Amino acid sequence: MDVSDVTALLSPEGRALLDSLPPYRDDDALALTGRLRRKGHAPELVAVVLTQARLRQRARAKFGDLAETLFFTQAGYEQSSRWSVAQTHAAQFARAGARHIVDIGCGIGADSLAFCNAGLRVTAIESDPATALIARANLPAATVLCEDGLTAMVPDADAVWLDPARRTTTGRRIKDPQSWSPTYGQALDIAASYRYSGIKVAPGIPHSILPAQAHVVWTSEGRELLEAVVWQGTGTPGRYAVVDGVAFDSGATSADQPVTPSEPSPLRALLLEPDPALIRSGGIAQLCRMYGVAPVSDGIAYLTGDNSLPGCDSFAIREVLRNDVKDIKRALDAHGIGALEIKKRGTDTDIELLRKRIGKRTGRPGVLILTPVLGRHRAILAERTPGDGSS
Repeated sequence: MDVSDVTALLSPEGRALLDSLPPYRDDDALALTGRLRRKGHAPELVAVVLTQARLRQRARAKFGDLAETLFFTQAGYEQSSRWSVAQTHAAQFARAGARHIVDIGCGIGADSLAFCNAGLRVTAIESDPATALIARANLPAATVLCEDGLTAMVPDADAVWLDPARRTTTGRRIKDPQSWSPTYGQALDIAASYRYSGIKVAPGIPHSILPAQAHVVWTSEGRELLEAVVWQGTGTPGRYAVVDGVAFDSGATSADQPVTPSEPSPLRALLLEPDPALIRSGGIAQLCRMYGVAPVSDGIAYLTGDNSLPGCDSFAIREVLRNDVKDIKRALDAHGIGALEIKKRGTDTDIELLRKRIGKRTGRPGVLILTPVLGRHRAILAERTPGDGSS
């Protein structure tokens, strides 16, 4: 959307039209467009309003009912934090004692809204004029500036939040942190000017480029890895995971002081799959040390043990096979398994091709896990356990 689109959307007529629409459904969009045009609404306004209705409908996955009160751009929606996660960002700053926060590259203002709700004074900065208009509409309690966050000066602020753009204008992910906007290096330089700071980064960021004294948190919900944040001034230095709201200390303080990896072990009763936030935070060795479990093979993020663990999915091992289709089909028949979930690590097996070769089957559900075990490729036939540590 450009400035003229946003201006039309935020006009009294645009807001009224948006509020009058039924819940958005893709199947109804064409017919609804025709009805609105026949009522005399300008085609351009109808297009903008229906786009907004579609974005609000999709944004419910991140914001719940709050989505119906907010305005979005496509890019702003895609990069915005989930509302539950934005609230944890705000709580982190509030607990540390922050009073006035600058949100550089605020986008649609999701994090800034959470900061406002936490009682912080907020200055939100967005360089894109259309997005800045959206942010102003979403942030009546904040000061929203449309300017370059790299040069903006907010003298009395004691905290800063940065969420660098990590996609191109066409939506492609930018993997190199020094190609983000602002770059990772620029974000670190800006953060150094404030007492409290948080930089949202890609979850796959190399540990080697994280500041040694930073409090770095990888966050997941429902086994989906959402983000990593480099915090400074707000917590104890180290590497942490937050899994469905529960915090785990990886035991590593920096890339220079990692936890010593655990030795692989023969398979026990269960195969355990740690949450991706635990894996990214470097917490595998800590799990092994704390709970007496072990990796199934060097460099593989599957563990084995006799009991379920918090933050891990667990699978009861039924049979260990060669990674061979004939052996797998025989075992599926023997165990009466039909609906099959297939997982893999450390192997280049094409899962979809394997599924086709196995064919459709009837029977109870099961899980096939393809992984090296003590360095040898294996297919593990298993079942999910009821108390799998996922809560």
